[in-house]
Order: sequence, then C-alpha cells, then structure tokens
Amino acid sequence: MSNFRSFFVKLNNIDKKHFFLDDEESHHIINVLRLKIDDKIYLIDGFGTAYSAIIDHISKEKVSGKITNVFPGFGEPKCEINLAIGIIKPSRMRWVIEKSTECGVSNIFPIQMDRSNKYHSINLERYQAIIKSSVKQCARSRIPIIYKPQHLNDWISSQDNSLIIVCAQNSNNKISDVQKLLSTNYNKISLIIGPEGHFSDKEISLLESYKATFISLGKRRLRTETAAVSALSIINQLINGD
Repeated sequence: MSNFRSFFVKLNNIDKKHFFLDDEESHHIINVLRLKIDDKIYLIDGFGTAYSAIIDHISKEKVSGKITNVFPGFGEPKCEINLAIGIIKPSRMRWVIEKSTECGVSNIFPIQMDRSNKYHSINLERYQAIIKSSVKQCARSRIPIIYKPQHLNDWISSQDNSLIIVCAQNSNNKISDVQKLLSTNYNKISLIIGPEGHFSDKEISLLESYKATFISLGKRRLRTETAAVSALSIINQLINGD
C-alpha cells in the first residue's frame, strides 16, 4: 500500500462495509491532516486486519465512511515472534520497543536476568503508546503487547510449542541455520536477548534444559538493543522473505 495513511478503528466501530472513528483519530484527520470527503485512507483494527476505506462524512468531531477492501494479516509475519529481552536502561528500552515493533514482533517480555541492569520501573502504559505509534508508522495491522517484567525461569516455562532461539556470541551456530528448523512447522518463535554481561551459567543451563537453539550474530559484541533488532530483521527475512 503506497501512501499508507493509517488510523486505528475499534472493532465495534465497523458495521459491515461502514466505519466511524473515535474522537482522537477524527481530530487528527480533520484538524491536522485536513483530509476531505472522498479521500482514501487505511484503517487498522490492532488485531491483525487492515482495511482500505473512503471518507464519506465529516462532522465537527466525527469521521465516517465506507470500507472498500479488507486485508487480513497485513504487515504481519507468517508466525508469531516473541521477544524476551534483558532489562536495560529506559531510553534504550524505548528504542528497542519501537524498532522491534517495526520488525514484526508479536509480544515483548522484559526479563530480569542475573547480569541485567538493576531493576528499574517499567512504564508499561508509556511503552504501549510507543508500540501503537510504531504500528501506524510501519503499516502493520496488529498491536504487539508488552508484558510486566518477569524472571527468565517463569517466562521460559510458558513457551509451549515454541522454537526458542538464544543470541549468544560464543555459539558456533549462525542465525541463518534457523531456516532449517523452521521447516518443522513451528508456529511460534521465541527470541531471547541477554544482557550485555551475557547470561549466567545458571541461565545457560536453564536454556539448554528447554532445548533452546543458541546462535551467533557475528564476532562483534553488540548492545542488547542492537542484537534484538538485528536478529529480528534476519528472522523476518528467513520466514517471510522480506
């Protein structure tokens, strides 16, 4: 979709082939973008579907119109991609949340690890707002969820039927080797990025007990957020061809 001017639409604001937008999105169309009747826009429901639409009514505070096409799964990867990331400083966490959303992540899990930064307050409301803005910017149709911080052993025990991939600099496996594993029909990939102090021996043993696949992103030591975006970009290329 070229010229993808997208707006969030609530599911209960769609009635067959018609829609109306809430106050915030209507205000943006009317007072910021100054769009007109018969202008074409795109709608995102946040649950995996995008719509092309035409504005046919603008009142003082409301915009409504007609849906012309439906795009299930628009902008989404072929399988669920979860990101578990060691807690880092707030400014860097904000960056990785924004960029991992652009890279197609489905869920984000801040993880308290043995060598990660000392725990700091996680502003989930602020981070979810960053995610929502990033979804609009990059033309996705699903809004990822960021979860409350948890410990690694609690998180990994919940990853049923998932291909668990761990970025570890000293691994002999390349990330391109993941493509061979994707042929086993996993419907979920769980990517784990450790802190810059690396995983502890206890955490390595835990990951090995869950048959995690350890991969290397190269010889250079990357920051946590750089490793996350690099790995997500390559995984998207491998599973989606984009």
